[in-house]
This record gives sequence, C-alpha cells and structure tokens, in this order.
Amino acid sequence: MSTSSSADESDDSRYSLSYVSKKQKNAKVESASAPKRRSQRIVDQNSDLAVATSQLRLSSSQSSSYDLSDLASGLEVNTDTNINEADEKEKNWWLSKGSLGSLGVDVERLPLVLARNVTFSQFAKRVNEINARRFLDYQNGTVTIIELPTGEHEAAHSKFSRQFTSAFNNATPQDDIADWGAKSLYTNLQSGEYEEPDACFVPIRLLDPLNPAPNSCDRNGNPWPTIIFEVASSETLQHVVDKINDYWLAPNRCEDVIVIKIGNWSERRRNNQTRRPLRRLRCLKFCRTATLQQNPNATTFNAVEEIEFGSVANGRESYFCTGPHMRWLTIDRDCIFTGCPQPPPLPVFYDVISSIPFHPPLFPHPLQTPGVAIDLFDIQQEIFKAMGPN
Repeated sequence: MSTSSSADESDDSRYSLSYVSKKQKNAKVESASAPKRRSQRIVDQNSDLAVATSQLRLSSSQSSSYDLSDLASGLEVNTDTNINEADEKEKNWWLSKGSLGSLGVDVERLPLVLARNVTFSQFAKRVNEINARRFLDYQNGTVTIIELPTGEHEAAHSKFSRQFTSAFNNATPQDDIADWGAKSLYTNLQSGEYEEPDACFVPIRLLDPLNPAPNSCDRNGNPWPTIIFEVASSETLQHVVDKINDYWLAPNRCEDVIVIKIGNWSERRRNNQTRRPLRRLRCLKFCRTATLQQNPNATTFNAVEEIEFGSVANGRESYFCTGPHMRWLTIDRDCIFTGCPQPPPLPVFYDVISSIPFHPPLFPHPLQTPGVAIDLFDIQQEIFKAMGPN
C-alpha cells in the first residue's frame, strides 16, 4: 500500500471537496436538496457514461443546483510559504540568454525566486526570449519560477486541447472555436502586463474582424477567451486560485477555468506488483456564472466541482479511475459560448469525448441542453505514459 508524499497531502488535500465536507461538522449529509447536490458532482456519481451525460444536461442549464455554500464554508488552500531563493548560478541564468531547459533546477525547489527589483518590461523581454511566460510569475518586481515544462505537464494540456477541440469537428464554421494555446492575455493594456494560461479557447462567433471587442484581451482588439485551461504540477493551488481570481475570472473576462492538479510523487512511483503508476490527479472546475448565481455579491471564485481521477487518494492507492467512462469533466455550451450574439441551436452542438466509443443508454438521450463531456481517464493515461517506464 502506498501513501502520498506529506507535501501533497498537507498542501493539496485540504482543497478537496472531501476535506471541505469534513470541515462542516454541523452540516447534514442528507437533506431535501440532496438529489440536487448529487446531480452536480460527478465524483459522487456512479461511474458510467449514462450518468456522465445526464450530468452534462443538468449542469448546462446553469441552475441553482450548484451548491457553492458547501465549498465556501471551511475552505482552506495551501499557501506559498516555502519559497526558495536562487543561488548564484540560478541568478546568473536569469541575467543570461539561456533557455529554461538549461537552468537545470530541481522541481522540488519550486517556487524559486530568481530576481528582485525587476521592471515588467525587463521581465517581459526575458521570458519572451525563451517563450516561458506561463512558467514564471511576476509580482511587484519579483520574478519567481513556479512551474517547469515537464512531460506530465505538457501531456496533460496537449491531451485536453485535442479532446476539447475534437468536439467541434462537425460544427459549422460559425459554431467552431479557436484554440489560442498559451496566448498572451493582457491584464493591463496601458502598462503592457500580461499573463499566459496553458491553453485557452474562444468561440468564432466572438471574433469580429471589423469591430474590436469592448473588453479586449490584447492590443488587436480581440475578445477574452471563454474557456481557460491550466495544469499545475509544482505550482501550488494557492497560486492557481489567486491567478483565477485576480485575472481569469475578473469582470468581463473568462467564463470557465479548468485546472488539472498533478500531485507530488507518492512514496513509490509504481505499485511493486502490478507496475501501475502512482500519482494523485485532480480536475477542478471554476465557473463565474455558477458562482454568481449562488451568490450575486461573490467576489471570490472557488471550485464548483472537483474530480479525483488519479491512482492515489487519501494517502493510499485508489481504483476509482481504472478505465474509460469512470470520471468525466463536463463543460456547458452556455459557458463556452458566453457573450455570443447568437448561440448555436440546441441540436447542433453536443459531444462526448472518450477513447472508447459512446453507446447511447437505453433511456432517451439525456443531452437536451448540449455541451462537452471529456473522459478524464484519457488524460490520466497520457500523464502516466509521460512519467516513463522507471
């Protein structure tokens, strides 16, 4: 039996829905609203495709079934307290023209402060040289490396992007979406400050070549993407949540942020008998509309859904995602097409993305209000393959 590293359990597990529910000692587990709550959380559902597609129908209505009070009460997140300072070699790397790969820093030392008293223009010039904005953080003149482009990190966001965009293969040109990748999104056009996600997506319907967006994300007048995707491996959840609240879900910007949190290595990389990779994996979904529907005065956005889909959870090896159709992420059509002058007709757009063909259940097809359901098992397998055979 394996256990997660102490860092992963103490730093990350406190942000899980299971931990939040334990903190609510006075909350009743079952109530009159329990069926509604169960319809929101895929992680609590039976692991089959029929339930997943039913989830998509219910969540895409953007109804009050999002019970955000369960998440807000007693919520704790990890903090960036263990920040290391760069040594002379690492400081000299920042002043040089070397690539991120040439830095040679151990991932266990992240987050790592590389430089202080740096202007943003100096920072932007350096990260543009090495195409590494999404791996470094800039705050009040301090440059910190928060993430490395590991195989697992890159495999996760590449697989998600392929899955998400493939849902639109049969869409009409006006109903398609643009994959902007790690686009520079300007959080302050006047000062030129910008952030970069791992991937972002915008509906073609929002791209008007003749009229600039009223709230543009760049100097070309383009609109903000509606869907943001982030992968956090060495990056802490506290940093991700701060970025979501400070930038991505600020007013008149993005609608949904999907985060894949890759946990630290467990005490063993593999099960000694089966050679199964051991890694804690979580998918967290943040939704601006769902949060504001529950609390119109909300100024902080927490995850409305969290799904465990790895092979390690609660300090031991887990088996709740060992095959296709067992863990699903749903992204609602109304969130994808937020702000579009004319959303696509209901029958035109829906899809279920999995490596295994979808066989409709015997009862009537539940996708009355469309969206995308992504099989997280496929992303898990890509991460495990990127871990290598050792």
